Amino acid sequence: MLTIEDTLEGDVKIICPTGKLDTLTAKTFEAHLQSCVEDGNGPLLVDMSGVDYVTSFGLRSILIVAKKLAPFGRKFILFATNPSVMDVLRVSGFLKIVTVAENQDAAFDMAGLSQTESSDP
Repeated sequence: MLTIEDTLEGDVKIICPTGKLDTLTAKTFEAHLQSCVEDGNGPLLVDMSGVDYVTSFGLRSILIVAKKLAPFGRKFILFATNPSVMDVLRVSGFLKIVTVAENQDAAFDMAGLSQTESSDP
């Protein structure tokens, strides 16, 4: 099972999935990410701290969205991945394709933002 919550830090949408990103949940995750792509024009950050398992179907969802954002110069950054998910990203070669930050602050830095700037009115 996978649940997905979104939060906003200023103009930056942070997607917070929780659960397994596998055959049964990947399409839901991909559809959610696609709607976030269509609804905004800023960076898209994904807090992976709640994801404890990723299969190739989950990786495919991430790849599709990353490729959609790239031509428009929009940042797509995963952050706070647990060690087992990081191993999957590393072994699969995804670290060459997708930006992964250690935590939310680092993700904001990689997106060219600071959290205080994104929170200003």
